[in-house]
Amino acid sequence: MAWGGRKYDAIVIGGGHNGLVAAACLGRAHRRVLLVEARDRLGGAAATAEILPGYRVSAVAHLLEGFPRRLERELKLGKHGLRYAARNIPTVALDRDGKHLLLPRSRKEFSAFAAHLPKDAVAYRDYISRLQTQAALVAPLFAEAPPKPGDAEALRQLLRRLVWRAELGGGATLRRLMRILPESIGDLLDAEFESPLLKGALAFDATLGGSEGPYAPGTAFRAVCREAMRMQGQGVRLPQGGMGSVVDALAAAVSAQRGEIRLGARVARILVEDGVAAGVEMEDGFIVRAPLVVSSAGPRNTLLELLGAARLETGPAMQLRAPAPGGTSAKVNLALEGAPQFAGLAPELHGARLVISPSLEELGHANAACREGDFASDPVMEVTIPSMSDGTLAPAGHHVLSVLVHHVPYDIEGGWPARREAFVQRVVRTLEHYAPGIGDLMIAGEILTPPDIETKYGLAGGDWHQGDVRLDRLFGFRPAPAFGRYGTPVPGLYLCGAGSHPGGGVTGLPGFLAAEVIAAETSVKRTSVGQLDEREPA
Repeated sequence: MAWGGRKYDAIVIGGGHNGLVAAACLGRAHRRVLLVEARDRLGGAAATAEILPGYRVSAVAHLLEGFPRRLERELKLGKHGLRYAARNIPTVALDRDGKHLLLPRSRKEFSAFAAHLPKDAVAYRDYISRLQTQAALVAPLFAEAPPKPGDAEALRQLLRRLVWRAELGGGATLRRLMRILPESIGDLLDAEFESPLLKGALAFDATLGGSEGPYAPGTAFRAVCREAMRMQGQGVRLPQGGMGSVVDALAAAVSAQRGEIRLGARVARILVEDGVAAGVEMEDGFIVRAPLVVSSAGPRNTLLELLGAARLETGPAMQLRAPAPGGTSAKVNLALEGAPQFAGLAPELHGARLVISPSLEELGHANAACREGDFASDPVMEVTIPSMSDGTLAPAGHHVLSVLVHHVPYDIEGGWPARREAFVQRVVRTLEHYAPGIGDLMIAGEILTPPDIETKYGLAGGDWHQGDVRLDRLFGFRPAPAFGRYGTPVPGLYLCGAGSHPGGGVTGLPGFLAAEVIAAETSVKRTSVGQLDEREPA
């Protein structure tokens, strides 16, 4: 792996979208950047995969919700090829009897919604207004780095801004937000709505990606956080060519800043000399030197394995040693030889985000089954047919279907090899309730259980958040208080992945905000000396 003795100002570990964002932003700050990715392709879970020749689909993550406009603009991703096949994608809650519910985005859609659910219409409008007001209060916290630990003045300024924004909203917003912090989304929805279908869809959004059921404390605040993250973006979007096109544009942005990307380059350890980061040693023994190392790998992998727990104080090390939550989502990707027909669904809505979560009870049953090491008899899921909007994903007249199944355990009773076929049959049987005959259209498929997602796409535990999403693991407490501002006890070593603030999802914000903190805290110039050489003593 002789890379010609090049000199680097920074090394980024991991070629997921956050690592690519960090590398591109560091390049914009006039640093010579090397990005190393252990696998033979970039993107991690934000990738486009081929089910069969000619049939392509977003492998794991399949929609963009919180990708910031400012990030897209600053990195010139449009110039680098990023296009959208669909924007402002609607959400439809599917009903077994064909009385589907389009969650309204306009006055016209609200009128139809009110005709369908006259008793819940006013309550829904009030709920969404309140949710958006509370999310607007929280959203700026997701868009900036947490204050430095122990920086009392920075914390005071943050609290002043928070209170000021709350006062602009009449003062009641902050009080209401404080009241819902311990509340469950199930209790909140039961108190306000009658429709089981509406409650199931809203609770699905609040719990997606986490291990909590709808009646778990704190899940009402999860709904606020989900909306706040959506506010970072530009509406629910479908990238043309699948999620891999986002990664391709980010890689082009890195190259445009003279950054270098190496695939199949696995880091064995992070080098520390005289107490500061000095580079990385690769698996084959070669050493790459740089005064700045930025890791988008999981915090535990970065700090306990690549760095070594011996370099951490006991308290922070113990916080990281706490058992990491396993992923609770599986992915099923299908190639279809025709267009599926969802009974009762208008043709123009077949390209919508389709949510199968008929009630709070069924969502709760799915969570209970997951906690017991099984999958539900009636899985809850998010379904898209991206080829309805993007004809490049499948041959003419054919389609691809993307299914994100919620509340699926990492460790399953009997083991996944013995249970995979039953799981797929359960998913297809559920789809048949809504789209009769869809099984007959299937010509190929890919099943990704949480362990598959871990192995194939590098997400520890198959968890896209790379850590708990409880209130005490958000903002400056993520992944632990000692590492809440991307820095580590080793000067020159930073985190920039989903395990850091503000968390998972394809937003690029951990990478972007980490690069901002690095720019503020370091004075590394492009003339910094870093070089590659043969094995050296560490």
